[in-house]
Amino acid sequence: MARVIAAGKEYQAGDTLITALHPGSMDLRSGELTLIIGPSGSGKTTLLSLLGCVIYPSYGEVWIDGIKANELNEKELARIRLRKIGFVFQKFNLIAPLSALENVMMPLTLQGISEKEARTRAIAALDKVGMKERMNNLSNDLSGGQQQRVAIARALVTNPEMLLCDEPTASLDIKSAGIVMNELRNLATSGKAVAVVTHDSRLTPFADRIVYVINGAVSDKPMDEDTVQKQ
Repeated sequence: MARVIAAGKEYQAGDTLITALHPGSMDLRSGELTLIIGPSGSGKTTLLSLLGCVIYPSYGEVWIDGIKANELNEKELARIRLRKIGFVFQKFNLIAPLSALENVMMPLTLQGISEKEARTRAIAALDKVGMKERMNNLSNDLSGGQQQRVAIARALVTNPEMLLCDEPTASLDIKSAGIVMNELRNLATSGKAVAVVTHDSRLTPFADRIVYVINGAVSDKPMDEDTVQKQ
């Protein structure tokens, strides 16, 4: 579904060139939950941002469903994000004045879907994550775990082929984290390509595949800092 090929990212900060991600390659496959694991500041979110067409690589290639993202303009990238990719964030990013239902309807509204159809599809998405009974609650009236499940429903409502999650369980207690990861596991089983960025090794039992990131280096095998520095 998605592929980065020898892709990396650099930023210029004054006279200093900062390497956020060294050249690395990985595939994101439909029907799998891929865990991207590593310590804070290691480059995990940068890798996820490349997969999500949020940033351009400084070098290498990024492919989404057979399309080379490097060659697209900002408007074309935004269209891919809206139609092919769902995002789930650590801080949920729900809009506080809106109900759970209205939050989930928002991406469909942006796509120009009629209110009637958007409502029907949003209710179905909330039902899928067990939140239909709370659809009229404002986000501030929901627990952290419930807000995260609403965020998953919002990411799912456009039926994206990819679901990218940045530390989706970091703010949750163990029980809520387990519920969220089981939901993501089920989505992968249903055919979605799911990537979860985390620094929490307790999530590894939920993964089909693990990608490790440390000091900006990407590998399919565990690494330590000494190994990275020798590369």
